[in-house]
Parts: sequence; C-alpha cells; structure tokens
Amino acid sequence: MSFLFEVLFLGAVLSADSFSAALAMGNRPFKRADALRFAFSSGGAEAVATLVGFWAGANIIRFISSFDHWVAFTLLAGVALHMGYEGIQALRNQDVEDDNPEEFHSFAKVLLVSFATSLDAFGVGVGLGIANKPITPFIISIGLFAFATTMIGLYLGNRLSGKFGPIFTLFGACVLGYMSIQMLSI
Repeated sequence: MSFLFEVLFLGAVLSADSFSAALAMGNRPFKRADALRFAFSSGGAEAVATLVGFWAGANIIRFISSFDHWVAFTLLAGVALHMGYEGIQALRNQDVEDDNPEEFHSFAKVLLVSFATSLDAFGVGVGLGIANKPITPFIISIGLFAFATTMIGLYLGNRLSGKFGPIFTLFGACVLGYMSIQMLSI
C-alpha cells in the first residue's frame, strides 16, 4: 500500500464517526457559523487525538492501557444515552407545533461529541506512534476529512430532518452506543 493511499484511507475511514454524529445533530436549525464551529471542533479533535495518541504510542501507552477502554466507553455511552433521549423526545413531540424552534446544540455538547468521536483517532495515533510513522501527513488528512464530513453530515441531516430528524438522532445514538460497547472489547 502506498504511503499517500494509507494517509488518505485513514483520514476517510476515521471521518465516518464525525459524519454520523453530524448527520444526527443536523436535525436542529443552525447557522453557517454553528456548522463551521462544529466542523472545526470535529476536525480539530480528530487531529489532536491523533497527535496525542501518537505521543502516547511512542511514550506512555503502557501506563494507561489498563483503563483507557473504560474512559472511551463512558464518554461514548453517555453521549449515546443523551442522544437517544433527545430522539425519543423529538418523536413524541413531532406532531406538536412549536412557535419557538430549537436552537443548535450547545458548544459544550459539540465539544463533547467531537471528543467522543475522536477516540478512534487516538487509537490510530497510538498505532502510528508505535510504528514510528511520520505523523504530520496523517494529522492533516484526518483533520481535513473530519472537517469536511462534519459539514456534509450537518447539511444533509438538516435537509432530511423534517421527517427523519428524530430517526437520525436515534440512529446516531445506536451507532455511538455500539461504538461504546466495542470499546470494552479492546
């Protein structure tokens, strides 16, 4: 496998979580600034997680490996439960007219989701650190793919959210819940 293909492939694969989360969160009205803030948060979290993972893989992973999966599980499960609750609430209130539409998600939630979906990037970074790969191209690829797929997911989720918003939210909750359970098998 060529180095360029490896860099682009990892960026594309790791952006799937960002896309899924953005698709689920795009059901609320947002402004362009909200979308950019979420995309920068998502891309930045993926890039930083990769860098931190690289450093950990090269230096300290043996000290935290006994409990890192529990941290990942707790974060992802918490976000999944909250999204599931929001999806169920949205399904219950779907027929009720709302004169005051919901605002976009809080910045704290955006950061939490960005961090939670970047845990795979941390794991990839660990592997890259152990393999002593040059990290810069991977960080750029992973961050840019996450940024782009977050924007695409938000706008696609927004276009389809009138009818399918609560379903996207529940689907996103299931995906994150599945990811959290997968963390326990690591």
